[in-house]
Amino acid sequence: MARVALLATGVDCVYFLFFLAVDSPWLAWINVASVAMYALAYQLARRQRLHGAALLIWLEAFPHAVIGTLLTGWDSGFHYLLLMFIPSVILSNSRGRSVAFVVALLVFLVVLDFLTRSLGPLAPLSASAQIALKWLNITIFVTMFSSLSIYYRQKIFQAERFLHAQATQDALTGLYNRRHFQLVAEQELVRCRRTGSSASLLIMDIDFFKTINDTYGHETGDQVLISIAHTLRQGSREMDTLARWGGEEFVLLMPDINAEEARAVAERFRLAVAQQPVIFAGGEIHCTLSFGVTQLRADEALSASVARADRALYRSKIDGKNRVSAE
Repeated sequence: MARVALLATGVDCVYFLFFLAVDSPWLAWINVASVAMYALAYQLARRQRLHGAALLIWLEAFPHAVIGTLLTGWDSGFHYLLLMFIPSVILSNSRGRSVAFVVALLVFLVVLDFLTRSLGPLAPLSASAQIALKWLNITIFVTMFSSLSIYYRQKIFQAERFLHAQATQDALTGLYNRRHFQLVAEQELVRCRRTGSSASLLIMDIDFFKTINDTYGHETGDQVLISIAHTLRQGSREMDTLARWGGEEFVLLMPDINAEEARAVAERFRLAVAQQPVIFAGGEIHCTLSFGVTQLRADEALSASVARADRALYRSKIDGKNRVSAE
């Protein structure tokens, strides 16, 4: 809203200078009121008073288009600027209201055309000035419409990125979520079958996490999850896929790594987490991870590999936690 008001203020300043240049000073001074209204709309928008800003923009744009068309004629192109409202109305209102607005705008333009041709230009310009004004309005319309299109394009891309993040990322840790991980892992399993390459899977679980939540509260528990996720992300390769598997469990898919190499990676992660305390408002917590490691097998489903990693993780848990087990 603030950008629209600022851009429109600049446009009216251009009109002011144009009408002075074609020796129509009183037409130029009409734009002073428009500049004042847009400047006020800009201030309201900056203060988040968006309804007031929008009302001022509408109250300026339509009367300005009517006055400009009646004074200089239909061919001057002042009515083009009203078309700018169509995309914003359609994108911000229901289908019924959008259709009603487009129909009302069409009727408005038909009436304005009729009045203009019946009354004739009330303040006609010279032929050369009329042509210059028409192309000035066309240029302004194309420029503003292009700017509006770019703005909505950016908003659409932002919405797409947000929806993609919602669909693939864990909201708390920023890691991939379970659904996205399974999709990537299935694709990697297909690659292993096709090329004969290897890939390994790590499942990690935070030891005594329930005790952490019960002792320090769930907010501190969330901080533990975020901190450990950060440590794991830092130690992962760009080609790896790290995800929050659920609760206090994480999972890591490592292409082109066999079981022995994966076990060494898990041991490195285990030491990194154990040596890096989690800092929170009440002090610090020393956490540990238990690991289950397995290598994907091209002749079996992904669920079988996950089950093996889960069994290895369980063995790490019952053997004393803070250790790596492989199967």
